[in-house]
Amino acid sequence: MSTIELETMIRARNQVTIPKEVADARGFREGQRVLIVVDDDQPDQFIVRRLRDSYAGLLAGVYGRNAAERDAYIRGESEAWS
Repeated sequence: MSTIELETMIRARNQVTIPKEVADARGFREGQRVLIVVDDDQPDQFIVRRLRDSYAGLLAGVYGRNAAERDAYIRGESEAWS
């Protein structure tokens, strides 16, 4: 894992620009939503996490890998509520 250290500046309205080298190295792109994580135990650091554009397919396979398995799961849940 490589480390990149580049200086940037806090601008008006508390805006921070992610340097191009960092954005390119980590795959950030214009318009992408990110989450900023700040920990009181490390007040001089924050973590920038990429947010997903879509959660579609995230749970694929959780209720079965095919239609028969999904139907069996739903049937079992329905019977449990009866």
